[in-house]
Amino acid sequence: MKIALDTNVLVRVITVDKEEMVSRARGLIKKYGPKEIFITYGVVLETYYVLKTFYGFDEKGTLGAIRDILNVEQFSFEHEIAVRLALSKAEKGFGFYDALIGEIAGSKNLKTCTFDKGLKNNKNFEVI
Repeated sequence: MKIALDTNVLVRVITVDKEEMVSRARGLIKKYGPKEIFITYGVVLETYYVLKTFYGFDEKGTLGAIRDILNVEQFSFEHEIAVRLALSKAEKGFGFYDALIGEIAGSKNLKTCTFDKGLKNNKNFEVI
């Protein structure tokens, strides 16, 4: 990997809302080869939040945008398997944040302890 991206760069590419920034972001991405641009799971979560909160994307549109960035050839993702599993769960109605938190902990054979009773039937959580 050669560089990492911040949320605002991903959001510009997804929303195409400020043409000058979109052009710069796309130009930057095109400079790199496969898997040379690193995306942290924090950036994935923040992108999800920004698209829903500030851009008014609905759940389907937000999850579709996350799926689209997972397929960008130049991108490599922190906890990529967990992100993909969380996305699949979210597309079936599970909350994306909780799904990702649970999948990351689950990848380490850990359960996430929570007070959220709604997570009692999820294998990655333990309600305390």
